[in-house]
Parts: sequence; structure tokens; C-alpha cells
Amino acid sequence: MTHLDAVRLTAPGLYTAAGADPAAVWEALVAGKDTSRPYEALAGTWPGADAVFLVDDPDAAALGVHRRVLRTSEKQARMALYGARLSLAGRGPVGGERWGLYLGLPTVDEELLRFTALDGLRQAAGSPDRVAALFAREVPPFSGLSHLNSTAAAHISAAFGLTGAMAAYSPYADAGLEALIDGVLSVAEGENEAAVVGAVSPKIHPLLFPQYEELGWNGATPGEGAAFLLAAGARDVPVQDAPDHGGSPSARLAGYGRAFGADGDERTAAITGAVRTALEMARTDADGIGWLLPDAVWTAEGERAQRAALDEVFADAVERPAVIGTERATGVLGPAHPLAHVLLALHGLAGGRRLAAAGGAVREEALPTPRALVLACGARGQVCAVVLEGVGT
Repeated sequence: MTHLDAVRLTAPGLYTAAGADPAAVWEALVAGKDTSRPYEALAGTWPGADAVFLVDDPDAAALGVHRRVLRTSEKQARMALYGARLSLAGRGPVGGERWGLYLGLPTVDEELLRFTALDGLRQAAGSPDRVAALFAREVPPFSGLSHLNSTAAAHISAAFGLTGAMAAYSPYADAGLEALIDGVLSVAEGENEAAVVGAVSPKIHPLLFPQYEELGWNGATPGEGAAFLLAAGARDVPVQDAPDHGGSPSARLAGYGRAFGADGDERTAAITGAVRTALEMARTDADGIGWLLPDAVWTAEGERAQRAALDEVFADAVERPAVIGTERATGVLGPAHPLAHVLLALHGLAGGRRLAAAGGAVREEALPTPRALVLACGARGQVCAVVLEGVGT
């Protein structure tokens, strides 16, 4: 039997343009701080925006690794490792065969070899010397390794000795919440003692726009970042993690719902069903949700479906919960975005506060009930809904 009540979510690690923790994002949203930066790709500015939400590429010192590791990874893998380091910094013993890793990863967005280079390699196939010369000139060192998203999992596992059960998930927005749900279940069902859960955005790159455009991009501004946390047994979360002891917030996954492959008119029904399943598992209803953090969907179809589903679920609520997310301060973070919302919700649950839209601004206010609903809506019809509930320790 699965015991979600026995698992705690703690140790938030969040790296975005707004800062390196949920409190920094919270403050940036309330202050209306502009955290974007000018960006000019090889083909000009990002379409529709002169600025995007970039983060600095972590260096070897920040990551705590040898500089050679930087040559065998790309920026999204380094963002992921840095997010994990932020989450686990200062904790006691970490790692071992009962510590798992669950990651939401984006597509690889490295540039492919030019056709002229491929044609040159074909023509030189009979001459090892010419092939070697072409490789030296046309192929970046370690490109075979840097193009693998698995390097993110490999570097995190190696850095922290995580050798328990682990998994990586799809490149779409649902991937972070898929990782969260399965990471929590791995602890609840006794497969792991603890699970490091995280997700990372794509890095902003000239080839990212064609990928988004092909999937129906609606003009949302992209951002870079990583979001991580730890799922552990309640008895293993030390008292110093309680907010009133100056530690990191602690909450639980009270319920979840999932759907896969819904498209067209079925997408609204899939989101509605996933949300209602999550509410039922959490033993609550629409009136029991104090804060709603929807996905920052970046397709017009997904945006319409999510809005229609939420209108249906909360149609009979006495008071609709506040609805706001992080994109004003972080941009759209791909797989990391819903998990960043989870971390922002943990921060709010810990202090009994929430964020709400106030015209064109954001205000902080009391959280009327200690539950938050977070949604993820993948571009191919995947849906995840989770209900988070504040707890003591």
C-alpha cells in the first residue's frame, strides 16, 4: 500500500533569472523586478522579444567539479547539477544505494553538423587521415557526450553518490511533475529511502525557436533554470527543516492525477479529469485549494484547454483560488516550470502566504487554506496535476 502521508518534500533548490532560491523569485514577483536580459542570436533577437530570461552558466567552482567535466556537458546539464547542489547544500550524509534520482529533461538543442561537413566526411570515408582532419576541424570535442541528456543524470549521480532507483522523463512540460510523482512514490513504496527530484529548462539557443514553433508556440518568452527538491520519509526530515526553526519548508504531496496523449477536444477533459483525481486523492474539493499555479503553456491550444478545464473544475467553488505563476520573473522554463511552481508553493505554504494578481502587479496575501494545486500540460497532451499540503514536522 502506498503511504503518501509518510513522505515529505523539502530542500528546495531553484536557479532562475530571478535568483537562486524560491524566496528570490517570490520577492522579484512582488517587486515587479525585470529579470530579463537582452538577447541576440545569430539570426537576430528572439522572435517577438528583445530580451529573454537567461542565467549565468555555472562554472567548475560553483558546481564543485573538475573543469574537465565542463567539456563533457552542455549548459542544461550544468544547470541541472547546480540546481541539485543548491538543494542538497549543507545537508547531512547524502547518497547511497537507497537514494534515487528522478529528472525532467528537455530536448537536446545542440546544433547539428552542417550538410557540407557530413558530405565531406562521406567523400573522405576512404582516407583515415582526411577523416581525422575533418573531425578536428568540424566536430566539437566530446560532442558525442555533450549531446546526451543522460550526462545530466550521470553528473548528478556521480557528484552525490546517488545509486538507487532513478528515471528520466519526456522533454515536455509535464516531465518535472512526472519526476516528482514517481520520486515520491519510490519513497512511499520503500524502493528508495530518499529521492532527489529535479527538472531543467532547455538552454536558450537559436534552434530552440524552430522547435517551439513546430509545436505551436504562442509567443511566450523563454527562460533558463533548474528546480530541485528532496523527497524523504517524514521521520528522516530533521526538525531544523521546519520553517519556525529557520530551515527549509516541508510539505507533502497529498494527491495527484495524470493523463497521456490527449489531443484536440479531448485535452480539456483530460486536464479536468487529472485535477479531479488529484483533489479526490487529497480528500478535498475545489473549495479546499487556496492557491492555483497553472502551467505556463506555450501553445494556444494548450492555453485554451487549461483555461476551460479550470473553469469547469472551479465553477461551483465558493471562492476561486488565486491564480498566478512565476513566468513574469523567470520566463517559461519548459520541464522545470511546473516544478518551480512546486517550490514557490512550498515557500508559500511554509509561511501561510500566497501570491495573487493585482491588475498588472502581484501582491502577497494570506493563504486561506494550506493547499496548492500545480498543473503541467505537455505539448503532446500529457497532463499532470498535484495537490500540495502544508505540514508540521
